[in-house]
Amino acid sequence: MTETKRSNLLVWAVALLVALGVLAVISSGPGSARTGTTTASVPAGAQSESLPLAASAPVGLEIPAIGVTRDSIMKLGFNEDLSLQVPPDAATVGWFAKGSAPGTDGPAVFASHVNYGGQKGGFADLKEMKAGDEVVVHRADRTSVTFVVDRVEEASKQAFPTATVYGPTAGPEIRLITCGGDFDGATRNYEDNIIVYGHAKGAYR
Repeated sequence: MTETKRSNLLVWAVALLVALGVLAVISSGPGSARTGTTTASVPAGAQSESLPLAASAPVGLEIPAIGVTRDSIMKLGFNEDLSLQVPPDAATVGWFAKGSAPGTDGPAVFASHVNYGGQKGGFADLKEMKAGDEVVVHRADRTSVTFVVDRVEEASKQAFPTATVYGPTAGPEIRLITCGGDFDGATRNYEDNIIVYGHAKGAYR
């Protein structure tokens, strides 16, 4: 990827995060305390696959720690005016299709609202995740990738860690992003982002 294309990618990605915040309309409220971590089970008889994998789009997502299961994933691209698409409702989880596919080298970035139109968003409880929690992404080629959470960060949108979130990595990684922090009623925008960072533990078919 050329430096120009990489720079454009980072600009578009930041615009996506801003859009997620602008569309939120209520605060998520205090979360419940969690103890321990939550792992994901591998189906009996599953065959292990070596990482990194060839590119394949995500078609499902499981986050057992916060009770999120999705059987479809929206590809996030561009509107006709070249503005970035965002999930059209509270529940939808989107994948930034201009970035890395899950299981390939680089960060696969997923986004969902914290809330939307007065309804709880798909990533409303993202801030409750802990290091050691596991996330499973199912792919179109019938492989699945298990990721382990490394850390959860709340970052100001005024100082968003763009390079850390979207920059190249030595292996397959994942990012889960939603809005967080205080809600500014004047701009109808959250001041921060909640970012979950994780690395691939393994893959199976």
